[in-house]
Amino acid sequence: MTIEQLPLARLRFDLQTLEASPVPAYKGDVLRMALLWWLSEFWCPMPDRCRHGCRRPDVCTFGRLCQPAVDPAWSPKIRHLVGDTPPPAYALWDLHDRRTYLDAGAAWGFELTLVGELALRQIPAIVAAVQQGAEQGMGRIRLRSRVRQVVALGCDSVVSASPGAPACCLATEQPLNGDVVLTWHSYHLDGVIIDYGQVSASTQTWDGPVRALSLRYLSPVKIKERGEWVDLPVFSAVMRAVVRRLRILSQVHGAGEWPHAEFGPLLDLAETVRLDHHETFWTGYARHSQRGGRHDMEGFVGQAWYAGDDLRPLLPALCLGQWLHIGKGYVVGNGRYTIESANQRIGESANQRVSESANQYQPVVSSSHESSMRKPALIYRIVTIRIHQRPMKQREKN
Repeated sequence: MTIEQLPLARLRFDLQTLEASPVPAYKGDVLRMALLWWLSEFWCPMPDRCRHGCRRPDVCTFGRLCQPAVDPAWSPKIRHLVGDTPPPAYALWDLHDRRTYLDAGAAWGFELTLVGELALRQIPAIVAAVQQGAEQGMGRIRLRSRVRQVVALGCDSVVSASPGAPACCLATEQPLNGDVVLTWHSYHLDGVIIDYGQVSASTQTWDGPVRALSLRYLSPVKIKERGEWVDLPVFSAVMRAVVRRLRILSQVHGAGEWPHAEFGPLLDLAETVRLDHHETFWTGYARHSQRGGRHDMEGFVGQAWYAGDDLRPLLPALCLGQWLHIGKGYVVGNGRYTIESANQRIGESANQRVSESANQYQPVVSSSHESSMRKPALIYRIVTIRIHQRPMKQREKN
């Protein structure tokens, strides 16, 4: 199955502010700006860092991961879905932190989902870019922080009848020669991978059919169904958005196009799922960019309950979709949802609720673990991360 060859990794960054600062309620743009700036500093060979678009997205690591180009070899259907802007190999999530001011020493964090083998092999460079951006100041507000810990998260267990995979601690702050530095733990790349096959296997632990499902939409979801904007969390529209996202990512950053014979039955099943009840509402906020000015981001948020004969075949795609996001603004955190419960009716308490509220923010602390090997594993034994800042305006020419 092609979709099984699309590896993901979920990295959780725990930070602490170095000084007090106002912050936007939606922090995805601040995170994206810092990530792209420092990744281009590390990877882009051009003196002006291709400010108006990557000039060699076919060979440049920054271009391939952050600004991929359209491949003429893609099928017409995929090219129609992708349009002129193929998606980058990442998605950001601010952990539903809606604070607008952070005191000095305040704990905050975010989640970064990486897509594709190339992105996963660049985890050390990506962490270094985040660390450098945090220390120098993120966004126009120059939010300065230090990275306290980086954790690779496993699968949430709500889609499974058994406990989910534990987290793998990649790096933590440690004292060294009178200073505190971000120190890496040895880890296997296979130990941080999440893929379709893995989450599919976890859903098979249910003894019987899954007849009810609840989704909580945490950030504005704006999607289309047959050319029309959707203002209610109709399941068929949500599932089509999830499948569309996976199809595109599989082609751009995975092993190729996801065959219709595999995703088609999922869409047919989605048409039979009922929206039993919902408590959603329409909301939005304004984004600002140097190129495009102001953008109004909007969509529905809240919780919805669904019912059907057996929803188990839909759970793997839904599980991946919650970390990849759907609809407009998915890169900066829009279209985020969580699977709140399976086989729980309206009013019943879920077995596990994933709290992503900033008011309950707690850094994740876990020991590293080893996973079974599907192929020869890459073992990283990086001791410390030390970044020597280069001049930002003048760069050496080869």
